[in-house]
Amino acid sequence: MLRFTAVVLLFVETAAGINAGEPLYVPHGAGELGMAFSSSAFPGHWSCFHNQALLVQRSATSVACALETRYMLPSLSSQALSLMVAGSTAPLGIILTHYGNGDYYRVFSGVGSAVKITDRFALGIQIDYLTERSIGDYRDLSHITFEAGTIMDITSDLTVGLHILNPLASLNSMPSSVSAAVAWHQSDNLYVTAQLSKVTDEPLSFHGGINWKIMDKLVLMSGYMSSPSAFALGTGLRAGQLQIDAGFLIYSVTGITSSVSFIWIIGGKEG
Repeated sequence: MLRFTAVVLLFVETAAGINAGEPLYVPHGAGELGMAFSSSAFPGHWSCFHNQALLVQRSATSVACALETRYMLPSLSSQALSLMVAGSTAPLGIILTHYGNGDYYRVFSGVGSAVKITDRFALGIQIDYLTERSIGDYRDLSHITFEAGTIMDITSDLTVGLHILNPLASLNSMPSSVSAAVAWHQSDNLYVTAQLSKVTDEPLSFHGGINWKIMDKLVLMSGYMSSPSAFALGTGLRAGQLQIDAGFLIYSVTGITSSVSFIWIIGGKEG
């Protein structure tokens, strides 16, 4: 019965998403989820795939994996693998995600890079390939699109980020999304973020988050998003070159979405 319910929910999401409003890319990163995905101006491994311009802020190469379960239903789970190769000239980001189950699934892959235009301004872009597979008489689909982002350091403590996914919506009939974000940090230990996001045929959504590092090892996150309405909580542990994060989105109607992610930092140290 649970599997049947999950399949029905997945098909409803897909029908409403590809033709209406669900983003093509299911965002990942338990730390970012713990901040209600208010992350388009926040420095972090997974944030680089929410806004590719953030790649220029990464000083160390890192590999990561993430698991996410929507509404605590295993059949609505997603998995992601990602690689971020640091570079002073053109850093590289590669991501592969899988969302769904044996009856329907969506595979998303992307390759992106970024460049500093000035000391305060950076531009990033990513080419994406999306495939959908389903059982029965449903037609399998494949799509190619791209996304782009910018960041600007207004001051040493304040960063603004802009991001657009699938600006080709008028050509490929898939939804697009636009986000504008700001991140303020008192120090490397405390970040406060805010973001406005708009997906095709969906209401404007506000996202806000806090990321607080305690004693250089433990990180606490909290956040809120307005559409759909949800509160976010998260925690993270830093142990040497390994980062482990867990996050939860608590919805008022559909329940809880949980996520866990692991980041291995190679040849350096990130805050």
